[in-house]
Amino acid sequence: MCWSFGGVLGKSTGASGVALSFWRMWIASAVLLAVAAVGGRWPNRADVRRIAPLGAVFGLNICTFWVAVEHVTIAVALVIGALTPVVALPIAVVFVGERLTFTKLVCAAAAVTGVIVAVLTAPSSGDSSSAMVGYVWAVASLLLWVLYLLMSKQVREQVDTVHFMLVVAVVSAVTVSAVALVTGTELQQIHGAGWWWVTMLAVGPGIVGHGLLAWAQPRVDASVTSVLVQAETVGASIAAWAVLGERISLPQGLAMLAVVVSLSVLAYRESREGVIAVDTVLG
Repeated sequence: MCWSFGGVLGKSTGASGVALSFWRMWIASAVLLAVAAVGGRWPNRADVRRIAPLGAVFGLNICTFWVAVEHVTIAVALVIGALTPVVALPIAVVFVGERLTFTKLVCAAAAVTGVIVAVLTAPSSGDSSSAMVGYVWAVASLLLWVLYLLMSKQVREQVDTVHFMLVVAVVSAVTVSAVALVTGTELQQIHGAGWWWVTMLAVGPGIVGHGLLAWAQPRVDASVTSVLVQAETVGASIAAWAVLGERISLPQGLAMLAVVVSLSVLAYRESREGVIAVDTVLG
């Protein structure tokens, strides 16, 4: 739900992908540093070493997604991003050792299909941009996101959520800063109300949304997480309709409903398996 408003907030700033990523990550870092200072919860060196690579991957993922949106429509970027379960599921099964169940397979296929149909049947916005460079950046964002999900799943089992979020945010901010320096990005692109939007983006989708995902990761299979986050696309369509006045076609609405149903079934079945497993152990 938090991430569903990310696209609306990001587009409202009027900034380029790298500039938007720069300010989002540094604002989030400042807030998390304040939280750590007030609570006295600072990560140790071992935690920093474990988490730092994830921060670099996440920073690059943020940049590549927003750069992709500069060249192609958000719809195209979301269609490519919807392929996350297709990439993550076999990797999680083969390399992480997670179980491939019939429920996971069916729900993943249904969710991905529903997301793709929902985006492709959306009413035309008049934007026909489909430059090849946009597809390349969108695919890069997809691969970086899958890598982040799988890597963070293992790291989160060893570190505290606040420590994890703080290190990821700071390292991501440094990574994005390096990208901005190398690309010569003009950072003074946000003015007036834009600062309000980017702050909301940093705190809402950035800290709250990402923080909830980080908290849940040790408790949910990475393959399941990659499917459940597809609800973002449905939420983003609803947010665009409510905030930006974008229309939702009947086929799009039905496809979104199919996504919600498949994700609900997956979440219910996974929770039931957990209850059964606990009951078996206690019994």
